[in-house]
Amino acid sequence: MGEFKADPRQGKIDLGVGVYKDPTGHTPIMRAVKAAEARLLETETSKSYTVLAGEPAYREAMAKMILADLYKPELTATLATVGGTGALRQGFELARMGSPEMRVFYSDPTWPNHLSILKWMGVETIPYRYFDNASRGVDFEGMKADLAQAKAGDVVLLHGCCHNPTGANLTVAQWKEIAAVIAKTGATPMIDLAYQGFGDGLEEDAQGTRIIVESFPKC
Repeated sequence: MGEFKADPRQGKIDLGVGVYKDPTGHTPIMRAVKAAEARLLETETSKSYTVLAGEPAYREAMAKMILADLYKPELTATLATVGGTGALRQGFELARMGSPEMRVFYSDPTWPNHLSILKWMGVETIPYRYFDNASRGVDFEGMKADLAQAKAGDVVLLHGCCHNPTGANLTVAQWKEIAAVIAKTGATPMIDLAYQGFGDGLEEDAQGTRIIVESFPKC
């Protein structure tokens, strides 16, 4: 971020942080956020702690936004964390509790913090082919071949939408094929859905996650 700010060139584009920016490079406060803040200012009655897992109504609303009609309270567990990176760490820790010898398959390339967390935890990581430099799209056949090498107890880390850092995404049909490949191996899918709504829309960006949830009802 510091290098970007210090770069004097005109027309530069910051690809380092996944936040919304307007044409001038400024990150504005959304009107909906300002309205919500004003409403809270007028109506909130306490600053006391909420439950450790996070505000229940907020967690339920988030789950419904992601899962839509697939949301089932009896099969859904939610937890508020300190940022998305904190959520990933908690998710990896939970997965390791269930499978201490797990390996994590990750897309090549992936968000660098994925690997930083897993390296610190001492978890074995295995790349799977994802981005094809020639077509500037997904190397789908390579991806399927590599994921077929996973086994029960492993975790397959997927980007729900707006793949970081390539921007190359799976189609709905490809998501269904990937779900079938993972199911055949017995591995467990884990989805990093950091940018829902920043790609094609709230509903469209959740399609891949919903396909996985429908294919793995107990994950």
